Amino acid sequence: MGLIPEDVIQQVIDRTNIVELIGSYIPLKKAGVNYKALCPFHNEKTPSFVVTPNKQIFHCFGCHEGGNVLGFVMKHERMDFAEAVRFLANKAGVVVPETDHGARVKDDLRQTVFKANEAAVEYYHRNLVAGKEPEVKVARDYLRTRSVSLECVNRFKIGYAYDAWDGLAKELKQKGFADDVVLKSGLVVPREKGQGFYDRFRGRVIFSIFDYRDRPLAFGARALKKDDKAKYINSPETLLYTKGQHLYGLNWAKDAIAREDAVIVVEGYMDLIRPVEAGIGNVVATLGTALTPDHARLIRRYTRNVIMLFDMDSAGQAATMRSLDILLEEDMNVRVAALSDDEDPDSFILKDGAQAFRDRIKEAKSLFDFKLSRLTAAHNAQEIEGVALICQEMLPTIDKIPSEVVRDGYIRELARRLGIPVEAVSKERHRLGSKLTAKAAGVEQAVKREPKELSADESLLLKLMLADPKWVAEAHGCLAPKDLRDPAVRLIVARIFELFSAGKEVGAAALVNAFDDGDTRSVLTRLAQEDVVFNDQPRMFADCFKRIKGSRQKEERRVLREEIVIAEKAGDWQAVRSLQQRFKELIGG
Repeated sequence: MGLIPEDVIQQVIDRTNIVELIGSYIPLKKAGVNYKALCPFHNEKTPSFVVTPNKQIFHCFGCHEGGNVLGFVMKHERMDFAEAVRFLANKAGVVVPETDHGARVKDDLRQTVFKANEAAVEYYHRNLVAGKEPEVKVARDYLRTRSVSLECVNRFKIGYAYDAWDGLAKELKQKGFADDVVLKSGLVVPREKGQGFYDRFRGRVIFSIFDYRDRPLAFGARALKKDDKAKYINSPETLLYTKGQHLYGLNWAKDAIAREDAVIVVEGYMDLIRPVEAGIGNVVATLGTALTPDHARLIRRYTRNVIMLFDMDSAGQAATMRSLDILLEEDMNVRVAALSDDEDPDSFILKDGAQAFRDRIKEAKSLFDFKLSRLTAAHNAQEIEGVALICQEMLPTIDKIPSEVVRDGYIRELARRLGIPVEAVSKERHRLGSKLTAKAAGVEQAVKREPKELSADESLLLKLMLADPKWVAEAHGCLAPKDLRDPAVRLIVARIFELFSAGKEVGAAALVNAFDDGDTRSVLTRLAQEDVVFNDQPRMFADCFKRIKGSRQKEERRVLREEIVIAEKAGDWQAVRSLQQRFKELIGG
């Protein structure tokens, strides 16, 4: 937990409404006194993620992830504990004292790198809009030929990197950024002999990449010289930026995506900028990488309806084909829009206009139609071997569709389109069955685990203690953690007793911070979700306490019997007599 005072942590938890916080990431639906959603941490088809407002906790009954507001932010934002506390403290207006030096240093470094990126954004942007040099005029002329207006340059913070070795490096040094911060930003590259740095981007138009909270993460740079080997180069992975986890333009598009309940996924910077400029706001770009599961989960925060619009060249189509199964595995509804072979969204809108582009989006094919048409073009459907290859590539995709009814419909449609009996397709699916089933279920199986089996009596005792402090006082006087068999319950009860002895309030939202082990947190949040509804709680407490004590004594008698047998075989009669005396005392003899 670091050195952040517990009272500060508790203030952060108390001042953060868990429903509002989690609801800002995923859509929650009211379910009685609780809220439910599809879990953001694993792929599922039926909502099993439950938020309990009165206890300020969440628990997923599918993957068994559980926690409080801090735990959610840590997992969703990939933060450590101290970062999550400070993140929520800033939102809640809670002052965190400067005591946790290690965590503070790490958090300070992240924040300083963000500031260095902000300085770079302003530097590049200022170069483009205010620079007088001939090379800047070349950059502005290039953008003008691409019909990029000044308004567009300002809106998307487009910039220019001078064709100089250390223009940005000098700028950041003058602004007081330390060398290690500048290096960790990825904006500079160390010189070979260790004599300082040189700028990573030189003589290029710069596109700034922001996260969904409008913080600058990285940069993409477009070459202007014909002899540059790479048309685009991008920032390397840094402590802020991981390739494949971010989408260009999501900060501008997220409201439109939620409003339209759909997202258009394109490839490049201009493929996004042009539609947005034309009034089509629900567009994101994949930053030069293939679509990843992280991209899909990021999109799923806002919508499950995806229209893929990659280039029609062979590379773009291959990327689209790979993306389809990834999106299906995340239970997304996928369609594919197509332009002409030599068009991209930028050129298409410039030539045919925004309405024609909207029409193409409306005409987007279903995933099934798109993939089948591509496979039919690649393999000769008039030959038996071609039909077999098409089936082998279509069936894994069909098997990823969650609805049994839809899967069956597509199998019948596949048979009809290929002109073969449904039974033949079904047999082929059966032949591939074990591989398909394992592959289709792979993502969910990888993250799902069975809930920890607990003693009914120990579960009930812990639920009573979490529900009403009087049972904590009652148990503290007559029960020791060692009386409990389950390690997780034993740890939780020991922590509850520590809080009780210190005169502190016992609650699941605060208690969950004490445990780093995921199984223990899961046990705690699962039991805290389950209210004790029986009326005669005193009798329930007495009965489960009696059975727990009885079970403990039974186990002690078993261990003593084994020790007596071992001592007898060894001829250690003194130990035998001592063990027998302890056994008599245990049974009350």
